[in-house]
Amino acid sequence: MRRNIVCGIDVGNSAVKTIIAELNRDNLRPHILGVGSVESTGLRRGTVVDMEEEVKNIGASLERAQSMAGVKVSQAYVSLNGLHIRTQESRGVVAVARADSEIMQSDVDRVVDAASVISLPQNREVIHVIPRNFIIDGQEHVKNPVGMKGVRLEADVMIIDGLSTYIRNLAKCINANDIEVLEFVYSPLALARSALNKHQREHGVLSLDLGGGFSTMSIFHEGEIVYTGVIPIGSRHITNDLAIALRSPMDIAEEIKKDSGFISDSVIPKKDTIDLSDIMQEEGFIVPKKHIAEVINARTAEIFEKVDKELKNSGHNLLPAGLVLSGGGANLHGLSDYAKHKMKLAVRVGGDYFLEGISDKVTDPSFAVAVGLIVWGMEKEARGGSYKGKFSIGGPLKKFGDWLKNFAP
Repeated sequence: MRRNIVCGIDVGNSAVKTIIAELNRDNLRPHILGVGSVESTGLRRGTVVDMEEEVKNIGASLERAQSMAGVKVSQAYVSLNGLHIRTQESRGVVAVARADSEIMQSDVDRVVDAASVISLPQNREVIHVIPRNFIIDGQEHVKNPVGMKGVRLEADVMIIDGLSTYIRNLAKCINANDIEVLEFVYSPLALARSALNKHQREHGVLSLDLGGGFSTMSIFHEGEIVYTGVIPIGSRHITNDLAIALRSPMDIAEEIKKDSGFISDSVIPKKDTIDLSDIMQEEGFIVPKKHIAEVINARTAEIFEKVDKELKNSGHNLLPAGLVLSGGGANLHGLSDYAKHKMKLAVRVGGDYFLEGISDKVTDPSFAVAVGLIVWGMEKEARGGSYKGKFSIGGPLKKFGDWLKNFAP
């Protein structure tokens, strides 16, 4: 019997995370077989700056996941993000082909193809074409026009594109480890498959992925992504600030941030201190908690000021489902309460993905994109490669598609 195994590789600025999973045919949920996470040293803000280093990082992450899973993979879904990613909207129109005016899947495919025809510079290429709205003879807000009657079919789509050289360099790093890239997936779309549920995506939610080199915000409404933006500040900038303030190496500052770092709007008494003597290997190295908080608060406030500005510019200010935080930066103590106060939204931290197997290995919010790649890949198989069509494969994959509609409740 063919095993439905999917591999997802999230190549981030701070870490490369690989997950290998199999569809559990008993309960129709992704069963985690292997996980590998290693430091990423060859990327800066989503682009490869040291190919040799990144090839090694990806190889080490793959090796750990394959060793744990007891299987060897040759294909993977890979995350793609960075300051070079852009989005734009486009519209296409076609005449319905059938004489009785019934709209078929072929009509939908044609109108999406028509909307996808845009002019791009030679150094850019399309990553995703996402249908957001169909219009039948002037009737707007149609989610799935197949089976309906009409003469004229239009489609509004979001097109996500990126710089070809950056994409090809990352592909080369993956290929160097004997892995074929089945598809590059824009990180916010993968994350939405794991950290956001159907209710949130439908009613309006802001997703904020606090990565190492930058942060990515995306807004979902009526089930689809409607806005995305990149904030050129991430959790590694907080580490840099701490390293400068404490005059410590970066690895020590990162450890201090994880173990003792916190953010707070409350007044911290001057007498409250943190003993860093052991980690700094310096006797009597005691610093006021207030000092640590001020350093972290300043950079975190800058991130959320930029997020708030982007949110206002997006035109999507009403977000009943609130804000979902993910990425390694979401682990910062006190961040959820701070974000709730700053953004005036309900806040939740991603991390509970309702998976099987060694799922305890991926509960950290920094694994949100990698988990999303697994769900994306299984969804792709269930849909037979179709971008939006009905589930065309019977058996377990068909049932998985039905379960997927309410994934991560």
